[in-house]
Amino acid sequence: MKALRVALCPLAELGAESVLEFELLDDKRRVLERGRAVPAALPHLPRTELVVAAADVLLVEATLPPLSGARLRAALPALAEPHLVSSIESAYVVAATPAAGRTTLAVIDRALFARALELLRRLKLEPASAVPEQLALPLSAGRWRMHLGPASGCLRLSALRGIGCSPSQEDAPPVELRLALEQARDARPQAIEVEGPCPADAWSETLGVPVVAVEPPQSRSEPPALELLQYEFAPRLADWRAWRPAAVLAALCALTWVVGLNVDAWLMRREAFALRAHMEATLRQAFPATPVVLDPVAQMRRGVADLRAAAGSSDLREFLGLAATLSRALAADGNAVRALEFRDGALRVDFEPRALEAKKLREALMEKASAAGLAGRWSDASLS
Repeated sequence: MKALRVALCPLAELGAESVLEFELLDDKRRVLERGRAVPAALPHLPRTELVVAAADVLLVEATLPPLSGARLRAALPALAEPHLVSSIESAYVVAATPAAGRTTLAVIDRALFARALELLRRLKLEPASAVPEQLALPLSAGRWRMHLGPASGCLRLSALRGIGCSPSQEDAPPVELRLALEQARDARPQAIEVEGPCPADAWSETLGVPVVAVEPPQSRSEPPALELLQYEFAPRLADWRAWRPAAVLAALCALTWVVGLNVDAWLMRREAFALRAHMEATLRQAFPATPVVLDPVAQMRRGVADLRAAAGSSDLREFLGLAATLSRALAADGNAVRALEFRDGALRVDFEPRALEAKKLREALMEKASAAGLAGRWSDASLS
């Protein structure tokens, strides 16, 4: 997934006219482009990542109590409070993944951080991740990494340790770097990598540690060491704006289905009215004396039955018609018939079992019935 990586200026100075540095990353987290733009002119990509200025984030090492969930979250401000000058109520505190009970806390001004996120969201930039600038620098084994900007800098000491730095004065190393080396004592790095303009040879002589000038990395594949978007600032699991095209398409499909269903029902009703009108016309043409048409099919059947009765004939599908046809077909075998039963338009004939012991006799009776235009099948001693 392509991503936009934005380096924020100090949060107190962030506004609509602030010029921000950004990077465009491809699917493999390689840097495609670097640039500078105001927030409204930033590119819109599927994923947005923030790098919060080191001056806005205080990193504190702490020992976590054996708590989890909401109870651990409530305990984090108390762990960070001894290291703060301002009120703890205005601080937003998150913790990195602990190791052996120790972890690093990140402390940031809650109101300023919330204002920055809201500014970006109004521009339809929904941050999916935010990391401190000092922990966003690449890290090599046995080396420190420093980034020098025109107004400030930052230094990464280890995976979860880093500090903000003042800009270099008269090509001298920042005072924070000197203090960090003094405090490191025997844990001094093998070398210090510096992004930005610096007199590497002069710094190496001054600090007593090799200083190497490096270019910004061409890839950002390292996972976040400490995620700032936690708790109330965590990314939304489902942003309704991302589902807007799908919702519109679903609504259009539902509307099309409803319209199509109503059109189909109207066509079927129209066809039913036309068919009923045709049946009524046929009935009135055959029986002009019909006063009112309620059920054309039933009235037509009743009229045909009345005509048959008046002519002295019966319907072959009724009992009398079937019985008469069967009697003519089986005139020579009438003594073998034991009972007749008419049900659901079918005539069942029960024969004497002894009269049908021979298979040829059954076949002969079936041939006679077929010759008379009757269709049937045998079941034991019954023909239906």
